Amino acid sequence: MMRSNEEILLPTRDFLRQLIGQTKVKSTELKSVLRSRGVFTGSEQKEITGPILIKTGLSPFEYVDLRESYRTKEESPKSKTRTISWDSESSLLESLPEFIDYEKLLNDQFGVFGISSMSGFTVLKDNPDHIYMEFEIDRQDPVKNWGENSVTHSGRIEVRKNDDRKTLTLSLSHTAPETMDFGNKVSTALVKHFKSEGHIKQDEEVKVIRYADFKNESRVLFLNELTQKVSHSVLKFIDTKDIHFSPDHNLPNPPEDIAWMKDKIEEMKMKGQGLHSTFFVSDKSIHPFVQLFGVQCDYEFEGSGCSGTCRILFEFSGKSESIEGELTLNLSMLKMEGNEEGLSRAAVTKQIIESLERYKMEVYEKHRIK
Repeated sequence: MMRSNEEILLPTRDFLRQLIGQTKVKSTELKSVLRSRGVFTGSEQKEITGPILIKTGLSPFEYVDLRESYRTKEESPKSKTRTISWDSESSLLESLPEFIDYEKLLNDQFGVFGISSMSGFTVLKDNPDHIYMEFEIDRQDPVKNWGENSVTHSGRIEVRKNDDRKTLTLSLSHTAPETMDFGNKVSTALVKHFKSEGHIKQDEEVKVIRYADFKNESRVLFLNELTQKVSHSVLKFIDTKDIHFSPDHNLPNPPEDIAWMKDKIEEMKMKGQGLHSTFFVSDKSIHPFVQLFGVQCDYEFEGSGCSGTCRILFEFSGKSESIEGELTLNLSMLKMEGNEEGLSRAAVTKQIIESLERYKMEVYEKHRIK
């Protein structure tokens, strides 16, 4: 809310265009501004509503409302992993396209983003079947003080052949929506190229762990088993700290223990200790009536030359309203107690997340809808 004595320097022209182009400024918010003026458009797309606001400008109250809805703390690194079958004897290194137009993939119509650093694909540990690329994207952020309105976010794409040499694993790490979007576009372009060259069959699809891949009850079992057993990994489960869920309002006659939630609770986040042993998790009769979006747990870890504790959030991309929500792993806290090899925090984070991949896919295949 704007105070009566608050001085507002309103963005105009290019500054306003950059503000509207931010990924965290949603189309619905721009639509709301226009409708409050009595202006209705045939489309809610930002490409339609944005130019109208750029031409007419924002009032101080409109700008403050938009600014406050945009301001959020910067996100910690998050990881997503996908797989697809490989059908070639060629190495990944020699199968790469000669040229990728990264600027075209970025495709920023509002002039908000720019690629500030790009490593290109490089072999990892002299293995031509294990490649990676790191990149940084600058975001012009007019919500911050002008002159200090550039923020840099990093991302990483890693592609490797599994031990059977018949499957590719594509790992994406991102710190902001724009690095996630760019990583998705690059990995999609890679898969398209591999298909055109015959390294991947045309009818093969990238396997992604999505919210809609489970029934309500199997989603609970999947997340419980994945987070607590953590087999094959460097982790040892300690406790469940947070659970994010909602009653399924489409199902009638929920059990008595959760009947009070129906038509009253949209979403709920439980925080505490020992949540995995509560009735909500242990009572299987409740599972069909609950939509579980995410679980956050504490672990001990002991890997190659390092040990300590960490906290990991397993969630379906935060898209509780969307069946397209993709499972994302976010290592939100890391405390190292032993580090004989002098590994960086990024290297330790990578080691922890990678150690979960094998078991994640095993549990996915066990509980997904067949």
